[in-house]
Amino acid sequence: MIAPTSQTIRDSVVDAGASVPRPNTARASLPLSSPASRRGRPRRNDKSAVEREVAPGKPYRTFPLTPHRNGQFCKKIRGQIFYFGSVKDPDAALRRYHEHCEGLHSGRIMEVTRSDDTLTVRDLVNRFLEAAEARKEAGELGARTFADYFRDCERLVSFFGRNHPVESITRQDIKKLRAFLARGVMPQTLNGRVGVARSIFKFAYDEELVEKPIRFGKDLKRPDRRVMRRSRAEGGRRHFLAAEIRTLLDASPPQLRAMILLGINCGLGNKDVAGLPANCVDCEHGWIDYPRPKTGVQRRCPLWPETVEAVAAVLGHRSAVETTVRPGVAGLLFVTRKGYPFVRSEPKVSARGQPYVVEHDAIATTLKRVMERAEIAIPGLGFYGLRRSCETIGAETGNQVAVDHIMGHVPATSDMGAVYRQHVAESALRQVTDHVRAWLFGSVAGRKVHVSRVRSRSGSKTTRVSAKSGVKRAGGSSGRGHGRSGVPGTPAGRR
Repeated sequence: MIAPTSQTIRDSVVDAGASVPRPNTARASLPLSSPASRRGRPRRNDKSAVEREVAPGKPYRTFPLTPHRNGQFCKKIRGQIFYFGSVKDPDAALRRYHEHCEGLHSGRIMEVTRSDDTLTVRDLVNRFLEAAEARKEAGELGARTFADYFRDCERLVSFFGRNHPVESITRQDIKKLRAFLARGVMPQTLNGRVGVARSIFKFAYDEELVEKPIRFGKDLKRPDRRVMRRSRAEGGRRHFLAAEIRTLLDASPPQLRAMILLGINCGLGNKDVAGLPANCVDCEHGWIDYPRPKTGVQRRCPLWPETVEAVAAVLGHRSAVETTVRPGVAGLLFVTRKGYPFVRSEPKVSARGQPYVVEHDAIATTLKRVMERAEIAIPGLGFYGLRRSCETIGAETGNQVAVDHIMGHVPATSDMGAVYRQHVAESALRQVTDHVRAWLFGSVAGRKVHVSRVRSRSGSKTTRVSAKSGVKRAGGSSGRGHGRSGVPGTPAGRR
């Protein structure tokens, strides 16, 4: 016997009451619903309306795959999204799905393998990182730069998806990528991210991984120079004043005092000072010959008597006290108490396999403590501000060739004078360092500073400064404009 349904039970109850008339059907007592056309649903016999039900990007309504925003067909299986090919070729994506559907649904396989030679974003960034790692092993690329490249590649993969074909990247994708890279970062950071992204796409064409280059147009451009200048201006002052440097010299220990003097005298940065060999400093004649580690440009700079005295004190302390020197740091002028260089990088790898670098900068740490005691608290101002002060004050002499030589700047490719120039005269270099010393200490001890007024060709009066010590030095003219320097009036805030 078949059990009665709820509908049958309700009908039997109605039959039991003689006074209650039985309706023809139970559904007749329910309120009639509005027609399907009024509710916005297409009628079954409306063929054009049914065709409109096809999701955008699907070739037909029963297509088992769904178009993803990265330009591929995908399907969620066992809680994970898998990609099967470009939306431009639905037949190939469907074939690939049928090849892997049984293994994916059963859990035997967890990855969709490709049977074609389509270059995906994952393949591209892996090729780029392999080339970068080879350069790092050869010493042409730093560990910090390689770690930055790795993070930039991760951003590309997180935006496009690892299986997104490179050749299917459109201008609209590039525009969205730049907006993605600009989220919550300063213009300087965005400038670096855009530069690396452009390099990765250019690498694909240069290595013949794609048939045609990826066109950026104006969609993946760097921030405007106006935006960069405005951002730097909002950051505040990033160089030291003369009074602040004198305060730091009085409050610093011997090693930091020598570092500060080298920074303002020769324009050395943190890593320049930390990697300075002792044999590059000639305390007897007062000169330093030290190629800049960052650019490899040879530079030579005269030392002040105060700098020579401070360096000699550091060397005397090193010879009197035994310090454990770690391998690879022998011969350095400055070494910590534990035998390490003052600035060092320690490459590491996270649990996820992501490389990163731990920076140990004892110069910045020590200077920060001294600045806090001296009540010099300016956000963003550190040891590198001494290099900026050296460049700023030294440029007031008008002898930019000598300033660039002291700073170790790489000349512009259009500067033909740098191609033919073989050396810079010692008198030109001393002119710059003497001017910076006079700005810092108020006068150049041991030198006669001659200031005279001369009239230029235009008729206006300018100031000519020349330093003489009474000893004839070797070295002739150092190029155009050497020996003459127009020194402007003292800017506001210099002192």
